[in-house]
Amino acid sequence: MKASSSTEGFFQARPIVQSQIEEDVVLRRIVSLHLPCPLPWSMEQDLTRFSHLVLSRPILNYAAEAERNQPYLKPLTTFGAENKQDSLVTSEGWRALQDVNIREGLVGLAHEPAQPTDDVQWNARVFKSIKTHLWTPSSAMVTCPGSMTDGAARLLSRHLDGENGKVFAEALRRLVSRDPAVAWTSGQWMTERKGGSDVRGTETVARKLTVQEMTEDDGVDSIGLPLGPWRLDGFKWFSSATDANMAIMLAKTGDDGSISAFYAPLRRQVNGRNGEESELNGVRIQRLKNKLGTKALPTAELEIKGMRGYLIGKEGQGVKEISTILNITRAGNSIASVSYWGRSLAICRAYSKVRVTSGRRLQDTPSYVRTLARDHAKYAASMHLAFLIVALLGISEGSSSASSQAANINIIPKDEKHSLALLRLLTPMAKARTALRAIKGVRASMENLGGIGYLENEDPILNVARIFRDTCVLSIWEGTTEVMADDLMRVVKGRQGPDCLNALDKWISHALGVARAHSFSAEAGVLQQLWAEFLSDVQSKSREELNWHGRKCLKVLERLVCGCLLILDASRDDNDLARELAKRWILKDAVSQRSWTVEADWDSRIVYGDSLNGQRNAHL
Repeated sequence: MKASSSTEGFFQARPIVQSQIEEDVVLRRIVSLHLPCPLPWSMEQDLTRFSHLVLSRPILNYAAEAERNQPYLKPLTTFGAENKQDSLVTSEGWRALQDVNIREGLVGLAHEPAQPTDDVQWNARVFKSIKTHLWTPSSAMVTCPGSMTDGAARLLSRHLDGENGKVFAEALRRLVSRDPAVAWTSGQWMTERKGGSDVRGTETVARKLTVQEMTEDDGVDSIGLPLGPWRLDGFKWFSSATDANMAIMLAKTGDDGSISAFYAPLRRQVNGRNGEESELNGVRIQRLKNKLGTKALPTAELEIKGMRGYLIGKEGQGVKEISTILNITRAGNSIASVSYWGRSLAICRAYSKVRVTSGRRLQDTPSYVRTLARDHAKYAASMHLAFLIVALLGISEGSSSASSQAANINIIPKDEKHSLALLRLLTPMAKARTALRAIKGVRASMENLGGIGYLENEDPILNVARIFRDTCVLSIWEGTTEVMADDLMRVVKGRQGPDCLNALDKWISHALGVARAHSFSAEAGVLQQLWAEFLSDVQSKSREELNWHGRKCLKVLERLVCGCLLILDASRDDNDLARELAKRWILKDAVSQRSWTVEADWDSRIVYGDSLNGQRNAHL
């Protein structure tokens, strides 16, 4: 490839970005760690095809069009009446990307049974998340309603035997469908003006209708099913799937105002016209939010007045029910974080191979490559953490990781109870820390690209500024960092605390044993000390004091768990590059006293893999 000093030279690097799944060393190791090895041919073909699709010209054009033509409201009809039928207008690009999300199974994959032709077992959550990792930066954030749809499908699947089983089964069929003409998306409506992330502040109320009231208003939803026996009234302050077909929401019920969960279709047929015309089901879109990022995603304030729906589970169990969705959306949040970060690093790698400054390419500039290498090491840690969470989530849903290297080396505990305990304990930490690291990492990528990184480029492949804006929401969605810290403290100081800490202790002890057996003695010492300090704090400090130290606790647990993951990964094949990543993460700047040329060699290998190492040596 001929180097160029102009920005046009970047377009010569596009094939390098398109081969992200081949060039991203960390992603390749994640695939080999959590999926069957060797990878079945059908899965390999699908990932290769998809890695090119996500950066194809049609997809990029859809993303640019969705960003350019943002959603808007038509609140009134031509004659000034309230527009209840089609008040929200979304772009062609947004709708096309949603169709891609559906056809590619980025909801359905996690719910589809293994095919009879499969000769190995695999974790469906992991495979879906690898595709999501490739897809998210090109998707204009259709993955957000996709993640909520995924969670809604899992929640409804647990209530098919109850009195509303027929209605829930039909909704489930549509939520997981790969046919855009059939498929539904779902909203997750919890945030209110008073409550925010604290769902106990919910002001929306639900009341079960009397038989007479049901008789007077026996309407049906858009597909002809009854609207439901409950009436909901309230206000939802932040809904990120305003164009969805249904919603899962929380509302107060009964005299004690306990929190219950509800399913509600978003549209109802007008005057029983067999679906020819429909209107919003007791919902008025008050206004769309003007946000820093996620511009193509319609986010709105919703007034709910007379919305009809169905109770999910038992009254007063809403928080417990909604946790099913939160586990999935928080895991999805972590994957989105590493996805945006991974794309920004891929762009930097490609750009460095063609951009010439002071007479040499950036890839031959030691200080530039060292900066990238430091970010790649942190990215590797976050990738291992995010995919541990989705693997554990898959186990909790019945997926198998038995044929994966992660199971063979006990990254996934053999005791399912321990897997569930780790999932509960580590999910809030992973959600919080991957988001914060991705925001910092994508910002650094903007700087690494110079002026191009700061531009709102029409071509989405160059628009790292847009990626940064979208990434910033990930530390807020599904709970801020403080909310995640409080959730962690609630676990360790609560009824589940002893079981969760015992499971983590056994997991860490195994990792430390592996570390010492594979010449990671110094690293094992650091991790052992971190674990002892963390346990001491948990056992000696009150929940209030731990909450005061909340962010520090998240960081310590992240360094500890990611260090164990990197060591376990490196030890499975004694890969020297994986060993270097583990050392750099755990020991930080004290990793060694090697010469700068040796360090620079490692920097290059971390960023570009072994393929460019020979070229790197030639320029030192």
